[in-house]
Amino acid sequence: MGRRDILIVENNSDDLFFLKRALRSAGITDPIQSVVDGRSAIAYLSGDREYNDRTRFPLPWLIFLDLKLPYKTGIEVLEYIRGNPELQKINVVVVTSSEDDKDMKRTTELGVNAYLLKPPTAYVLQKLFASPQLSSASGSGGRTRKNGSGKFARNPWRYLYEAPPREMIWLILAAAIGVMALVMLIRAVMQ
Repeated sequence: MGRRDILIVENNSDDLFFLKRALRSAGITDPIQSVVDGRSAIAYLSGDREYNDRTRFPLPWLIFLDLKLPYKTGIEVLEYIRGNPELQKINVVVVTSSEDDKDMKRTTELGVNAYLLKPPTAYVLQKLFASPQLSSASGSGGRTRKNGSGKFARNPWRYLYEAPPREMIWLILAAAIGVMALVMLIRAVMQ
């Protein structure tokens, strides 16, 4: 089995840093390549320009794709991927700050494997990598398939607000303490 690279298409250096950190925290050790705009993503995937050396820049098994990119949008990159028979088997996970239903609908039509809001946590990534949403190896089952209409028939997971139960308990506890402190402050002011 060859190298299994992950390609991150992200123009914001902070978002790239946090995604890489979350991947490491989730125990993902696959080599990571990154590009900063849609045009470079297409060049990477087609092996054009500086990306023509497939030993240095192998086709990824997984792409984390931002939607708001310079030169070509994430939607245009996804259309390129799903329109190219050699690339259709690549898992694509949208990682974006957009909660726009239009974006979610279009990426679903194009066969995105998952739609995550920024920044995804290590917990969310662990669940994603353990899920049937991603095919673990090139050419294996679980891939996005076209239905009779020519559209891709996958309903992406939407880990929009998911947190591990322990973290949720701490958040609820902190909120309760904050409310109690606010009530005590109001009582003290009113006396």
